[in-house]
Amino acid sequence: MKLLIAAATTVLVASQASAGSYEVRCETTQVPYQETVRGGTPEKVIGGAIVGGVLGKVVTKENAGAAAGAIIGGAVANQSSKRTVTRYKDVETCSSVFIPERVTDEETLRQVLLDLNGGKSVSKEMIMDVQYTIDVAHDGKWGPRSKLAAEKYLANLAPDAPLYSLVVNDVVIVSSADVSAIDQIKAALLEAGVESQIFVDLQQ
Repeated sequence: MKLLIAAATTVLVASQASAGSYEVRCETTQVPYQETVRGGTPEKVIGGAIVGGVLGKVVTKENAGAAAGAIIGGAVANQSSKRTVTRYKDVETCSSVFIPERVTDEETLRQVLLDLNGGKSVSKEMIMDVQYTIDVAHDGKWGPRSKLAAEKYLANLAPDAPLYSLVVNDVVIVSSADVSAIDQIKAALLEAGVESQIFVDLQQ
């Protein structure tokens, strides 16, 4: 008895196992940051040089003094000034990404599709594998497009083939690629006094 339970558990785990795998992917982006640096803007340096030159000439009454004052004034203005500049640095970001693969076992694929369309819980990795297999966006979310694609796959229809659905009071009664069969059912319902509508590729 224990052996049978263990075997059943193994089958269940195997049916839920995903075909894809995780891999680490990294990307490098440039991130801006602010940095305070010494050294004035050209305007401040020139202004300091002019003031220094004027003071140098006034004090020494010589052109040589003016030149020396200009150099000193510019240097002081350059050293005493601070400004903020924007620089950039490379930042590497790594994350674990799931890479889906096709589900090659036909029976497993059909069962998972039936489970998903029936509202049963399936791992996100398996959903992505199944979505990749039936050629819909593999985002791990089982929405209307995935459900429609699953219905077409289960009905052995090509992805671009129309699927007709008969709806009564917002409830899908039957879906089929055979529009004539859908028309016959609609006519029979109408004879019984039940109104219905036919939708093409209905995304519920």
